[in-house]
Amino acid sequence: MNTKAEKHLEFNSFHNSFFDLFFNYFTFLGDGITALIISLLLTVINFKDALFVGISNIISALITQVLKHTLFADIVRPKKFFEGIHDLYLVPGVDNYLYNSFPSGHSTCAFSLYFALSLIVRSRILKFTFFAIALLVGYSRIYLSQHFFEDVYAGSVIGVTITLLVYYFIRKISNDWTHQSII
Repeated sequence: MNTKAEKHLEFNSFHNSFFDLFFNYFTFLGDGITALIISLLLTVINFKDALFVGISNIISALITQVLKHTLFADIVRPKKFFEGIHDLYLVPGVDNYLYNSFPSGHSTCAFSLYFALSLIVRSRILKFTFFAIALLVGYSRIYLSQHFFEDVYAGSVIGVTITLLVYYFIRKISNDWTHQSII
């Protein structure tokens, strides 16, 4: 199982009605709106953490979108890739896009958001939970045939790398106002 086509067909062979419904909704945990809501909610707790999560997501999203629409604009998504070659199982009710596959924006957002949150919290259970959410969002993109494994992997690398860089710089800020909350 070497090529991206073979990998995707292998992933695509495992479907059931529970996971069709589950991943159809779970994938939204990697949406930019989710990151925005969580960033805004964090302003109530700690402005520095909110700034960290927000900036990490904005920068990683910008990088991903620029890559998607410039260098990798010709990379098609699974539905288009397999058109006329193989009938993919497509989850009912999901609008499958055709273009701008690489890298996965949802995966970038999920790994940036949930990795940032795992750096903020102390609980190992929460850290593991955030990691599991990011992995499941990434997998949801493949399960829904919105992306290939390589798209998800690249998105996760971008999300984690940018979050680490932002974490380093945000933690260097020692202004007292960043430790406050909105309340």
